[in-house]
Amino acid sequence: MSLITPLSPNIPIHHPARLSDNTPPERAARKKRGVADISARWPAGIITVALDLKDKKSKALVVDALKEWAHHTPDLRFEVVDGKQGDIRVSDDENIKGNWSDIGTDALWRDKNEPTLHLDRTENSKLFRANALHEFGHALGLLHEHQHPQNTLQWNKQAVHDYFVSDAYPEEIVQRQVLDPVSGPNLQITPYDPKSVMHYAFPAQLTENGHTGSENISLSKGDQEAIRRLYTPQITGAN
Repeated sequence: MSLITPLSPNIPIHHPARLSDNTPPERAARKKRGVADISARWPAGIITVALDLKDKKSKALVVDALKEWAHHTPDLRFEVVDGKQGDIRVSDDENIKGNWSDIGTDALWRDKNEPTLHLDRTENSKLFRANALHEFGHALGLLHEHQHPQNTLQWNKQAVHDYFVSDAYPEEIVQRQVLDPVSGPNLQITPYDPKSVMHYAFPAQLTENGHTGSENISLSKGDQEAIRRLYTPQITGAN
């Protein structure tokens, strides 16, 4: 077991979220969250992160990705344990497909014997860590940045469908995870950030204006501000 604590933080600001990932349809059916939804915020304290992964290398990459977020979450500490019992349960089970995560405290709705975050196995360490970084953003309450209501993307919808739709990733999921802008009453929003790790990378031909998503493998300034704002201790004044 190890305890990950945040670095001394600066004061915040916030923003939103990359492709939600191959979230299975039954998981995606939960209420839609956008950018950062404060109703999905974990309460201040310690979150147990259980790792059920194939080898030490995978565990080290996942912990490294988690630490990058932990540096900017003053309200949270993370207790990392081996096994399947925790608040956030990370798995690379080959019988489960896709890179996906429950959004924030939506994980509490899931059966305790099921993972709340899944990563596909790959020998590409850079890709595996980037996927872990992205999915931990979801696990902490962030959604896809390319679905920011103020994004500058002019989608070619037919090209998007042709590119993404498959048996594992049906049209309704593509619509929900890529095209639909996020909305809702509890959003924490800052300016659109194409450099966010929560932004999908995609080819320019998917947009009418040639805008594309870059491959973001570390937290942007916007990511840091967003998560810090979500998890900075709230000071309440005395009456």
